[in-house]
Amino acid sequence: MAHELKAVVDLGSNSVRLVIYQQGPQGTLREVDNLKQTVRLSSHLTADNAIAEQGIRLTVRVLGQFKQLCEAYGVTETIGVATQAVRMAVNRDELLKRIFEETGIPFRVITGEEEARYGYLAVVNSIPAEDGVTVDVGGGSTEITYFRRRRLVACASIPYGAVSLTREFIRNDPPSSKELKAMERAIRARLDQYPWLEGLRRPVIGMGGTARAIARIHQRRRRYPLHLLHGYEMWPTEVTAILDMVRSMPVTKRNIINGLSADRADIVVAGTAMLDQILKRADATQFVISNKGLRDGILMEQVLKARREDLLPDILMHSIESIHDHFRLNRKHAIHVWNLAGQLLSGMIRHGWLTAGDEVRRWLQVAALLHDIGRTVSIYNTSKHTFYLLLQIPLFGVSHRDRIHAAAVASFKSTKQIQALLANYQEFLGDEDLPVIAQMGVLLRLVRALDRTETGAVKRLELCPDGTGWKIRIEAAKPLGLQLDLAAEWVKKWRKVFQREIRLEVDHLGRTPDV
Repeated sequence: MAHELKAVVDLGSNSVRLVIYQQGPQGTLREVDNLKQTVRLSSHLTADNAIAEQGIRLTVRVLGQFKQLCEAYGVTETIGVATQAVRMAVNRDELLKRIFEETGIPFRVITGEEEARYGYLAVVNSIPAEDGVTVDVGGGSTEITYFRRRRLVACASIPYGAVSLTREFIRNDPPSSKELKAMERAIRARLDQYPWLEGLRRPVIGMGGTARAIARIHQRRRRYPLHLLHGYEMWPTEVTAILDMVRSMPVTKRNIINGLSADRADIVVAGTAMLDQILKRADATQFVISNKGLRDGILMEQVLKARREDLLPDILMHSIESIHDHFRLNRKHAIHVWNLAGQLLSGMIRHGWLTAGDEVRRWLQVAALLHDIGRTVSIYNTSKHTFYLLLQIPLFGVSHRDRIHAAAVASFKSTKQIQALLANYQEFLGDEDLPVIAQMGVLLRLVRALDRTETGAVKRLELCPDGTGWKIRIEAAKPLGLQLDLAAEWVKKWRKVFQREIRLEVDHLGRTPDV
């Protein structure tokens, strides 16, 4: 299948969003463009739940602009979905007819349960959580799901969102204590209808503008060194603290909060109150941010249908395949390097060199499969490019800590060089992490050297005792010449970081070099 572009347009109660995706040959997805316009469609609902003419004209104008962008990109399919404000509108058929006549974009009004399910699909296929709760606070509604062993157990759609709550309960600026208490009582009464949410003691994963705003505020306040929202973790009490801060400020002061966009300043109190009540009801163990939501879930459903699967079996590997497609990396070479590196790591654990568990294996796996990514920028300063890219690219299925360590392993040249790269990321490092990064970095460099020609000449590596020292037995299908000379440099560094004597021994190919 050739690369093609698809677009999803989400006509929400607060904003209209367009995301354009490129679909790769493996069914992988890459976000190409993302555009948002705040329309506040729910504020254009009249007392009898009709969308006023002004709201219709504004919506049609914005969607016309989105259509222009899709045409400029050459998008082959545009999927339009409408949520709570349109669900409520008595004149929704007229609105959707006007949109189609003037833009050609067909829209489908999805139910609250469908909206919740799409959010769940986006989360469980991009965040490594076996059990959890998803929450998407929109403008006019809030969708909640509970999943166990990655399978959907229950879902709910509450007709309260950041815009509708603000509109119904908040009159003063800042809101009065009485207004806030009335709003929270109303939220709790709605949550009472879903007893399955009570005391789950699971992570709550937040989607949507309110969740992202809370995370940005929190990141700026603590000077978080990574510019990543997806997978960002907070304590539930930290959400309550942000609620306490924003509720005490007038909108003019909220406007200048670092991390909060001006178009959300007036509705952030209500949105955060909704999240806070759900976190408390579920007795959440953590609050995790997902940058993936409804639009991604819609596309993910198509990918899963094409693969004939209910869920991605391996989030990380699917993500890495997408990166391979995007950067045009040599997948066969990358997988071969990871297989050889994994063989050496298994040997080290078996012989008691390391007590490494799943975490270190994951760092090495990501580093091995993406070790060449820096070369796509330039063959010069590739280590710096690799480190930077691994902290920025859409890599799913790993924590922020895993990213930092994998980036360090993949870009390793020397202990001094890696210390300099990690200077701003000390909060992610434990006492023993730097020696392990050095060891995995040297291991990966050695293996890369042994496949420098990308021909797969080395078939197997085995770590073996060798008298008082150790050897790496290399099974090779053809002479290694260049690869062995390049590997010799890393054998010297191997002795230094592992504090063990080591030599290379090639099977079936003449004498062993003296290294």
